[in-house]
Amino acid sequence: MSTPTLSVSDLRVGSPFNELLHGISFDIAAGERVGLIGESGSGKSLTATSVMGLLPETLAASGTIRLNGVEADLLTAGERRLNSLRGNTMAMVFQEPMTALNPLMRVGAQVAEIMTVHRTEKGRRQARDRAVELLAQVKLPNPAEAALAFPHQLSGGQRQRVMLAMAMANDPQLLLCDEPTTALDVTVQAEVLKLIGNLVTDRGTALLLITHDIAVVAEVCQRVLVMYEGDIVEDGPVGRVLTAPQHPYTQKLIAASDLSSVDDRGRLHTMSMPVISTPRAAASSPRPVAADAAAAPILPPHRAAHQRLEQGGPPVVFNEVAGVPAISVRDVSRQYRRRGGGLFAPAPIVHGLREVSFDVGEGQRFGIVGESGSGKSTLMRILCALDQPSAGTVDVLGQSIAGASERQLRDFRSQVQIVFQDPMGSLDPRMRVRDIVAEPLRNVSRADALARVEAQLNAVGLDADVMHRHPHQFSGGQRQRISIARALITRPRVLVADEAVSALDVSVRAQVLNLLADLVDEYQLTLVFVSHDLGVIRHLCDTVAVISDGRIVECGPTASVYDRPLHPYTRQLVSATPSMRDLARRAAN
Repeated sequence: MSTPTLSVSDLRVGSPFNELLHGISFDIAAGERVGLIGESGSGKSLTATSVMGLLPETLAASGTIRLNGVEADLLTAGERRLNSLRGNTMAMVFQEPMTALNPLMRVGAQVAEIMTVHRTEKGRRQARDRAVELLAQVKLPNPAEAALAFPHQLSGGQRQRVMLAMAMANDPQLLLCDEPTTALDVTVQAEVLKLIGNLVTDRGTALLLITHDIAVVAEVCQRVLVMYEGDIVEDGPVGRVLTAPQHPYTQKLIAASDLSSVDDRGRLHTMSMPVISTPRAAASSPRPVAADAAAAPILPPHRAAHQRLEQGGPPVVFNEVAGVPAISVRDVSRQYRRRGGGLFAPAPIVHGLREVSFDVGEGQRFGIVGESGSGKSTLMRILCALDQPSAGTVDVLGQSIAGASERQLRDFRSQVQIVFQDPMGSLDPRMRVRDIVAEPLRNVSRADALARVEAQLNAVGLDADVMHRHPHQFSGGQRQRISIARALITRPRVLVADEAVSALDVSVRAQVLNLLADLVDEYQLTLVFVSHDLGVIRHLCDTVAVISDGRIVECGPTASVYDRPLHPYTRQLVSATPSMRDLARRAAN
């Protein structure tokens, strides 16, 4: 048998207090595509940083890591030797390109730098020309122009393509990708994954793809390693692991990944105990009829509305509801002026939203889906009165918020709450949980506030003893629960969630989605859920609006839109969304 490109043997990593990796071993052959999956904290990134020689000084490693053609053990090699290998013989694509790219350098210069440092091109001009070729190979539009752009001028998917071009610049033997598509839209994710697969196949590069998403591994890899608490608990071909997982953890992980698989109560399968909820005092109050897509006349015929949109007639009001809607949006547009355009040229206008009209009924679960830049977050900010429309009207709970003053919005803010995508960015790191959750309360004694905080934390499945801790002491899923507790402490009538589960592990995602569904029913909330993940929207929402280029291109009952999409953009989104059942069937064949 030929020598493997990468050989890891009895790798142990630990701090002075505990061991984090417990003697893992695996090989990757030349041209082999291997996936490493597991939840946050399982040891995936520690494995990759050990291979690259990037472990922090506070951690110690033992064992051996061998790279084909390199005599030295990578764990004991000196920094000079490792520097000669990084970016040349082995390369890595990180999860967040914005933190990995130099914000002060043009992207073409950053790609060229990889080649000039390792002297794989004769001169700077040749390196710049080769950089443009590499940007073209990773399918970046207008590669010559893109080479002159700074990282912040590119989209997330384009930045990830730049990272891939940098990683493949010197034809490395080994490519490590650490969560390369977690933050990308479903269509961009599909393109990047296909690109990674094609590049490593064409060049015979060994690939280690690290992710918590089984669908990503099934799309690209031939073999999968399953990691749990610092151990590799399963190793096998993707088809076999997907269809006949052997280890109980793998079985639970696959079950939690499938958003179409629910128990007899309609809840997603989770990795741990069910979420603890407060006693259902409101159980005697039935959920508003309008929230049930099958039982309420909550929208005009799906096909008729789409035909009106295609025929270019008057603006379509999507999802018209009987009675007074909780949210009513009419002809809303939002324009921005982008900085730049030259010394004398006017600043170009960017259309964030274009004549958007729709209603959301009381108690309805309304999903808004679309790619980055489609206008989802702009619409969300307007609904929460965090931004003002350039034209049109927005009424929420009977109050017009377009042009309203902060004093007029004071009561509104207690009735409409928001859960953001990144809880670490929305929670004050210097405040304790008790103060974070109690912050929205006004004119309440401290004793009453603490009692309400304790009850609210219990409602989201957290014990009262977490009140005295700070946000950094929690996992991502726990921080998101704290965000939800803070949003619900004022007993709002409308909850807006902006990509609330996109950064979570699949099992934590299932727990948070189950929690949201329980709380929406318990508190009889009107939910507006913004996401680029069609699977999440399909599970949680009864109605979905598809937004593209600032316009709603399709809207209707979730099942109808997903099973019989009418607009080409909707069809593209649906086809790009990986299905666990389809992936398992394809892998088995």
